[in-house]
Amino acid sequence: MKLNHANLITTEVAALAGFFTSHFGFELVAMRGKDAFAVLRGTDGFILNLMMPGKGETARYPDGFHVGFFVGKPDIVHAKQAELADAGLAPGEVQELTRGGVNSTTFYCLAPGGILVEVSSSPA
Repeated sequence: MKLNHANLITTEVAALAGFFTSHFGFELVAMRGKDAFAVLRGTDGFILNLMMPGKGETARYPDGFHVGFFVGKPDIVHAKQAELADAGLAPGEVQELTRGGVNSTTFYCLAPGGILVEVSSSPA
């Protein structure tokens, strides 16, 4: 079974779509309703939908909620962190973490609309 898509709620659909297309290789497939709904496709075919919250609703996620990207080498984590910093996005510092006995090179960045994004790799 393959995970087909995810749907994120955000008040900044266009800005978040730009973030994922500019920095994470997604393609904008469709933008509808005055930047209220976007369909993005990843290089592996994964679909990421971005949409405004419903009337009277807010875009809220539980503490710790994030979108995670795994890359092949720690060098790529460092390069992506530098790329996002150069773009003025203020990513966190790269950290060497151990979670569940597994080492990782990781950083987090707050994307437009308040979506937390993690980029990590296991040691080479």
